Amino acid sequence: MEILEHAKKRLHEILEDAKHLIGVKQEDIDILKERKETLLSWADDLMDDFYNILLSYPKTAKVFEKIPVEQIKSKNKKWYEQLVSGNIDEKFYEFQFFVGLIHVYWKIDNDIMIFMANRLKMNFLKKSSEFFPPEEAVKVFHSFSKLVDFLIALTVEGYIFIIREALIDIAGFSPGLVDNMMRMKLEEIYKYYKNEFVKSP
Repeated sequence: MEILEHAKKRLHEILEDAKHLIGVKQEDIDILKERKETLLSWADDLMDDFYNILLSYPKTAKVFEKIPVEQIKSKNKKWYEQLVSGNIDEKFYEFQFFVGLIHVYWKIDNDIMIFMANRLKMNFLKKSSEFFPPEEAVKVFHSFSKLVDFLIALTVEGYIFIIREALIDIAGFSPGLVDNMMRMKLEEIYKYYKNEFVKSP
């Protein structure tokens, strides 16, 4: 399927960007893996906080009117457990890329995903600070944060990729035509805001 080939190509590009720009390395995976027993013991607390927040906000609570929260919570817990256990391979990255498809389907916007990923990271930092000596806590959190940031970038890009591919398929346009149409519209918007900013004191 051509869309899958395009997706895999984009996935590898993002992985290269992550290696060079935020320094994601095998070492980060190993740092978590070496402490997995401790990190796994935090899973329930982290997931409880994560989903309590989502359920307490009417906008996000609506999602769980159609999906059992325990079902999604269980999947997210497995994602966390796989991440801190170091069980990360290309299939794991591919799944993360297509999580955007799930979010598009359930109308979960990227800002919500990014904010919640940040909350997960902050709770992870709190637990790291309470459990590990300061220098070790920073090292563990740094590796976790880099990997989560990379995975969130994959999901955001997957979200955009899926919407673009769906538009091309629905409209029957070629990818090149869609890109040119987008470029023309973006140039129009850019020129407008550029002039507005120039006018500003």
